[in-house]
Amino acid sequence: MLKAYDVLIAQPATANGLTTAERNAIVISAIVNEDGETLVLSRFGDPQWDLRPFFDQANVSHCFKFINWDMSMPLALIDDSKAVAYAWFKRGMPGSKPPIARGITTFAVASVMPFIRWLNNLGVSSFAEISPIHISNYVHYCKNELRLRPLPLYGRLRIIDFLWVFSTDMMFPLKGYPWGRSTLWRICGVANIKGLEAANKNVGRTDIIPPDEQSRIFNYCEKIVQEMKTELAVSGIGYHPSDEQMSIRCRDAVLYIVSISSGMRNDEAIGIEVGAWRKELKNGVTFCWVATIEHKTGKGRVEYLVPELTFEALSLLARYSAPIRKELEQEISLLANNQKYSNSTEHILRLEKARKDSKKLFLGRNSQGGKIKKGFHVEALSGAGSNAAFARIAKAAGSDWPLRTHQCRRTYARCFVESRIGRTSLIFLKWQFKHSSMSMTQLYASNPQQDLALFDEILQQMTEYKIDLIESWLDEQPLAGGAGKKIVKMRAIPIKDRAALLAQTAPYANIRATGHGWCIATERGCGGAGLYEATRCPTCKNAVIDELFADTWKNIYCQQQELLKIEDAGPAVRQRAERDLQVALDVITSLGLPPINDDTGEAENDN
Repeated sequence: MLKAYDVLIAQPATANGLTTAERNAIVISAIVNEDGETLVLSRFGDPQWDLRPFFDQANVSHCFKFINWDMSMPLALIDDSKAVAYAWFKRGMPGSKPPIARGITTFAVASVMPFIRWLNNLGVSSFAEISPIHISNYVHYCKNELRLRPLPLYGRLRIIDFLWVFSTDMMFPLKGYPWGRSTLWRICGVANIKGLEAANKNVGRTDIIPPDEQSRIFNYCEKIVQEMKTELAVSGIGYHPSDEQMSIRCRDAVLYIVSISSGMRNDEAIGIEVGAWRKELKNGVTFCWVATIEHKTGKGRVEYLVPELTFEALSLLARYSAPIRKELEQEISLLANNQKYSNSTEHILRLEKARKDSKKLFLGRNSQGGKIKKGFHVEALSGAGSNAAFARIAKAAGSDWPLRTHQCRRTYARCFVESRIGRTSLIFLKWQFKHSSMSMTQLYASNPQQDLALFDEILQQMTEYKIDLIESWLDEQPLAGGAGKKIVKMRAIPIKDRAALLAQTAPYANIRATGHGWCIATERGCGGAGLYEATRCPTCKNAVIDELFADTWKNIYCQQQELLKIEDAGPAVRQRAERDLQVALDVITSLGLPPINDDTGEAENDN
């Protein structure tokens, strides 16, 4: 609403061909006041670019909305870096859209400035002085000394790629293509590896929250929500809590529940506004949806399916957080009526930010970024604030896990995958989607506002899970079952590139858990009878039983022992128990487990 579109659109698409004065005068950011007057925030020649008007995400901290150019570096390096950043921000890479503001600030901080400082230390004062040995040494430095993984390495090196792509925008361009006969993607080790194929290539290292820690933290948050519900029920609808620490605990707990039960990114969770959730009755099943804005891929308004617990938690927090929103409304009123600062850029930007956050659910008090109001002011919780909140939650729940917001989306996808494959029970699926027979495709097709990127992450997690599982089968662990024995024999066959083989085959492998083993049947198989009659699986050609199910087969063995102790069960039961006892014993033996003491003989002697 504040961006001075008329001024910004009139700016040149490139700094090429302009005099120094003309280049420095290019308007990078500007806003308009209520009288329609244009207020310039930053120009090309400024040491700081103020990009605040371009940020739509509610969770971005104030300090991340600026680019601070290090003017102690050689001026030729800084000016050409500005030219490249401006060209990308204005036009985008060939064949793609211009980046969002967060992309350009991250590019400057994580890629441009480190490279410029490295060059300055070598005495290089312009990009035209760069030789192939400089680039080779910088790649070696990033790979071996900084030990950057493929994607972070790409983020660090892409300034070099951009220097070539936008060379016509520069005064001192590179003399030649920087990567020889290769490409940046190949140099970084990711080449054409993306999406599902990236599963086993070490391109992402986001941790999955361990089940025990996840359970501990979730149960704690659920307890906080129940306390909030009880307090509101006792105190009445009009009650507003005065205990700020309790309010913070409730906000943090609901934020975790929303994040882990929906798969939202942090900026989407923080972007939730009061009342942006609904229920829908479909084929006799009630579904709960939460709406927010998706910025990363530019999809806009999206809806996430959430369990009823999350729906209730959001509704409770909306009531519980009324005081802090009222505080923000009071600040908005004060700023709007204060004519003294009506032409101040800081005043206008703060008022606009406060208005954008006025309906947000996850708010906090922050002392940064506000020059109009001394001390703290209310704004949407930042990404750093969210991580601090998650750290408090984990500690309060008695967990040592380093909980972070970005772990929730991947953990959500992993939980979904494990439920679909059957490694864990279908409770998660039924709890999340209300109907265990509804497929993921049907679910997403039923709502055009769903975040399809989350569906892609679920499919990637499905592949990662299969790769990990199949790779464990190809190692030295003992296996049982018809297919398990064949896999053991296959280990003798040399494989040139196991990682490539797994990446290619895993997406197409049909693997599901039965509760006592893995079934890889692609045809009709046993028709599901093995789900209820476990002892049918060990001799089945489609069964793989690994050490994950060792305890299950020990229990099956013990159950048959108990059956044999029953005197009046009849010969049929005893015959069946003896058969299944032997089957379970064969599995236990095949898995290399120590024998279980069989006291059935002792029981017979006692009789």
